[in-house]
Amino acid sequence: MKFFDFERKINNQAIFTAEEVKTIFYNQENIMVQISFWVKKGYLKKIEKGVYILANREPDLDSMLMAGKIYYPSYLSLEFALNYYGIIPDIPGTYTSVTSRKTKNFQNEFGNYSYQQVKQDFFTGYNVLKDQNISFNFATPEKAMMDYLYLNKDRLVPEENFWQELRINEEFKFNKKMLNDYKKLLKNKKVTILLDSLLNYQKNVR
Repeated sequence: MKFFDFERKINNQAIFTAEEVKTIFYNQENIMVQISFWVKKGYLKKIEKGVYILANREPDLDSMLMAGKIYYPSYLSLEFALNYYGIIPDIPGTYTSVTSRKTKNFQNEFGNYSYQQVKQDFFTGYNVLKDQNISFNFATPEKAMMDYLYLNKDRLVPEENFWQELRINEEFKFNKKMLNDYKKLLKNKKVTILLDSLLNYQKNVR
């Protein structure tokens, strides 16, 4: 197979996994041998085990899009998503994600990627988006906040001064029904107290 044909068949997707390759080229037994050859030739670049990029697309590649390929299933959430939505101002130095698998961290030339585990029935609340012809999962604002409260519940303080120091955007309008649905799903007393405190803070400072 010519490399041009390979690019075309994977729909010129800049990032792809070994599993995706095996699915697309299911009738070609030696496809991974061919992948290794193209890596040596410099046509492809191996980023993590089983994760590759098209070398000619690297300069324009958004590092965020790699998060869902490195560790699956997962979705971008927590500090990265909260900053993306303008809920917190600090730009995190890590692409933060949530997973139903065990907690894990990766570091490569594209950045730092962290994945924190939640129970399977709380692995929800994200949209499937597409950018640069790559599909990825991204938490809604409400789920990003609930993930943050849940996974940091032992260090967060349910007080107005704390939210002020965290510089939570008091003007951001959360969907209260979605927050309540997640609260009922989670059934965690600490998270409920934190969420109520956060919403009261937003209400009182407006």
